[in-house]
Amino acid sequence: EDGKYLRRDLYISAGVLSPTPSEGALEIDITGKFVYPGFVDSHAHLIGTGRKSLEVNLEDCNSIESLAERLEVDREVVRARGWDQEVLGFMPVREVLDSITTRPVILTRRCGHIATVNSPLIKLFSLEGLHGLDGSDIELGLLKERALEELDRKIKLSPGEVERAIHAGTQAFLKYGVTAVHSDDYHGIDYELLMQSLSSTTNMRIYEKFCVSKEEQLDLIKLGQQFETPFFNLRAAKLYLDGSLGARTAAMISPYHDSPAERGVLYMTADELRVIVKKADREGIQVCVHVIGDRALEEALKAFEGSVSESLKHRLIHVQIASEEQIKRMADQKLTASIQPIFADSDRIIAPERFGPLRMKDAYPFGKMRDMGVQLALSTDSPVESTSVIRSLTSADRFFSRRDSIQMYSSNGHILANNTDSISLKYGDRADLFVINVDLLKATQDTPAEMTFVDGRLVYRL
Repeated sequence: EDGKYLRRDLYISAGVLSPTPSEGALEIDITGKFVYPGFVDSHAHLIGTGRKSLEVNLEDCNSIESLAERLEVDREVVRARGWDQEVLGFMPVREVLDSITTRPVILTRRCGHIATVNSPLIKLFSLEGLHGLDGSDIELGLLKERALEELDRKIKLSPGEVERAIHAGTQAFLKYGVTAVHSDDYHGIDYELLMQSLSSTTNMRIYEKFCVSKEEQLDLIKLGQQFETPFFNLRAAKLYLDGSLGARTAAMISPYHDSPAERGVLYMTADELRVIVKKADREGIQVCVHVIGDRALEEALKAFEGSVSESLKHRLIHVQIASEEQIKRMADQKLTASIQPIFADSDRIIAPERFGPLRMKDAYPFGKMRDMGVQLALSTDSPVESTSVIRSLTSADRFFSRRDSIQMYSSNGHILANNTDSISLKYGDRADLFVINVDLLKATQDTPAEMTFVDGRLVYRL
């Protein structure tokens, strides 16, 4: 209690916690350290996180000279991620990219919902037909939402790239004591390769949310359950209803304050989503819906009316703006939510511009959601944000007590996956845990774990 709970008899035997050591067991002295159950990132992209570390990093890129220097790499197709027009100072459109490189390049914005490409890449993959899709403009080399997904289908990952991305992504989470991830990975990769690759992972527990856009694609989830292991779970569908705030593709009821001609991109209506929800209810599949704007949220709430959300824990992901009336309906429908409090810090400049002063009172309504009875779990949406636990906890301090945030980052993450296994470091609990040299009830400085264990195995050491 209050950070003073001590356990001096912590042993691991056959993958679970035991009151006594097993014969010949390795002993590790953790005197003075803190031990916590493994954390759960309730919404992220494992492969995307790994890919970020393998691609050109454009975070903090703030000039055309810096951009040109970073793109000067010898690759057949240069993939880069992390730019933000607010930091860069300009939009890296086709004309700009053509002036600094002759290599085919794809620059994905930090949010992952918009990208820019140059003329060599447009020619290489014949992208002219994507003009106009979700506001994409080929003349500008600007791809948005589903046009970007189409590009991913044209440039699929190889088995080697997938293997390297999963390894890098896993290490990025384990570094901070995250032992389970609700992941969304069906992007630019063949189905069989995805199933085989994720089901081969044993150093992390993966709750996969399989990305679908049509009712019949739910069958791929049932088919994929043959690949399940103790470390790979496939029981949820992920759907996009809108885009991102930074790209102005989040679907809004009223126009954007800083761009009155735009209201974002709505992927499907409530009627279209309801068909998918009803089949998912029949099949026992959890539905997780990406909603950032209040218009997308409204369509989701209508679609979930009458669903079996209480038993399946149907979920809303993000919810960056919501009225009190909408939050009440979330609670009444027993919907759960994966939220990213760190977005409130990352968006501190653009949010007031996008929403305007009147709507800011409804922005990032996480505390109100909790108070009104919506069950929440924390997440990073990595690679959009860092996998760092303490960064997310510090951002969450403005909404919740640190103790509540830790619960949302650990046990709630398993609950939202309909997993009722205990992870409270009691005897008999599975040994998913991490050791760190700071008290997470107080820590604010970014600190990695010293050791992380999954199923009793040491899978990461600083």
